Amino acid sequence: MNRFLEYEVKPGANVPQGLPPLWLPVLSPVWRGEALRLEYPDGEVHTLVGWSGAGDGGPCEVRVFWTRPRPQAPAVALAIGGDAGLRNFAPGPGGTARGYPFMALAPSLIPAAVRQVIGAQPAPEPQPPRLLT
Repeated sequence: MNRFLEYEVKPGANVPQGLPPLWLPVLSPVWRGEALRLEYPDGEVHTLVGWSGAGDGGPCEVRVFWTRPRPQAPAVALAIGGDAGLRNFAPGPGGTARGYPFMALAPSLIPAAVRQVIGAQPAPEPQPPRLLT
């Protein structure tokens, strides 16, 4: 299933610094939803919403899948949004929201419904043989 997804976040109100184009290996099926609810061990709940569009932008779908930054690196569950990244709505006064280009999820934070789609963390890729020692 090793295919690639191009992902870029344009500088804007949600993520001022943006994110240059990345080619992300997709190692699992992709979960898609309107929002992703993250329940932390201390009981705090955050809601991730995909964000897209110029100016203030607006909501779009969130996608979660397994990827890895390098062939022998451990796989990580990555949550991405649209061309304006993600918005993390956290509890607090006024419904505080913070923008991120993406969010790597600890295995303990992946909701069961998401894990049913993306599956278990992929095993590491085998090390290539060393030609010179």
